[in-house]
Amino acid sequence: MSNPYEPSQVPQQSPHPSPMPGQSQSVSALDAVVPTNPLAAISCWCGIISLLLCMLGPLLGPIAIVTGVLSLRVGELGSSQYGKTASKLRSWIGIVTGICGTLVGLLFAVAMIANALGG
Repeated sequence: MSNPYEPSQVPQQSPHPSPMPGQSQSVSALDAVVPTNPLAAISCWCGIISLLLCMLGPLLGPIAIVTGVLSLRVGELGSSQYGKTASKLRSWIGIVTGICGTLVGLLFAVAMIANALGG
């Protein structure tokens, strides 16, 4: 009869336990720095620049909106958990700032046209 406690029979445990089913992996600081979804990064930066530079708002705002929506769709198809939260956040930042940048840029353009025609 063999000894059930022999070293060859002891189950090996990994040094890093895997998450339980239904739990997500932990998020590290690297997730916020490394853009795992380039569309999300493009959306975020175009949206922020469209909001800061009013004259570029009507040009960069729609780019931010479209790339943000595409990024959210691509993010749903991906199976990797790495950076998923950061990419989703960047996409929503791009969509919201893109909408605001487009509206502010259009208002800025209308004000400039009204000033040129009235004065």
